[in-house]
Amino acid sequence: MKLILFDIDDTLLTSEKTVSAATAEAIKNCKTKGIIIGYITARSPRKTGLFLEGLPCDCMAYYNGASIYINGVQIVSNCISHDTGIKIMAEIQQAYPKSKISAYLEPYHYFDGEIRNIETKEIKAGDIYALPFHPIQRIRVVSDKEDSMQLEHFMRDDAMFYVTSDGTAIIINKNANKGYAAKKLANAYGIAMGDVISFGDDINDCDMLKASGIGVAMGNATEDAKKCADFVTESNDNNGIAFWLNKYLL
Repeated sequence: MKLILFDIDDTLLTSEKTVSAATAEAIKNCKTKGIIIGYITARSPRKTGLFLEGLPCDCMAYYNGASIYINGVQIVSNCISHDTGIKIMAEIQQAYPKSKISAYLEPYHYFDGEIRNIETKEIKAGDIYALPFHPIQRIRVVSDKEDSMQLEHFMRDDAMFYVTSDGTAIIINKNANKGYAAKKLANAYGIAMGDVISFGDDINDCDMLKASGIGVAMGNATEDAKKCADFVTESNDNNGIAFWLNKYLL
C-alpha cells in the first residue's frame, strides 16, 4: 500500500479531540516505510493544523475536498459559486427562518449576521448579501428541532448536501466529496486506488471508503460507514487506527 488517508474527527481524533500516542506512533511508522500520509476532513484549515502537529502530512483535503493540497500547494478547488451560494442560503432562510446558517468563503466566515475575516480578525455586522464576492467552500445549516428540512429542493447544478450524524446539513460543491478527493490525490502521486487505504467514521466518508483499495471504518462509525468499509477496527477512543495498522500493515 502506498497512500493512507485519514478522516480527522472521530477517526484520527479521540473524543477528547487529541491524537493518541499509539496512533501517532503507528502513522509515523507507516511514513518511515515510505507510505504517503494524507488527511481528508470536513474542517477548515485553521484548527486542522493544531490537531496534526507532530504528525507526518504529505497531502490534505479540507472542506470535504473543496480545497486539496500536496505539500502545501493547492492542486484542486471545488467550491460553490458565490451567486449560487447566496441564492441557496436565502431560500433556506426564507423557508426555515429558525435555522442557523453559516458559510465559509476563505478568508471569510459568516454566521448569524456576523462576517469575520479570519486573516485580519476584523468583524463586522452583515447579512448574506453583504458577503464579499468569493467562492464558497461550505455552507452549514443547523435546523430547529421543530423543522424537518427538505434541502434537496434548494440545490443547484454545482451543489449537493449531506447530513452528519448529529443532524447538521453540510452543503458543498458536488465534486467536493472525499471519494473525489482521494482519487485526485492518488492520481497526482501516480498511485492506483487499489494501493490506497482510508479510515473514516461517518456518512461523508463512505465515498472515500468505497473508492479505496482498503476502506476501514472505526468501531464508533455509523452503520452506513461500516457497510461501505472492508474492515471495521476498534473505536477512536480505543486506538482503532493503531490497532489496524499494527495488525495488517506494520
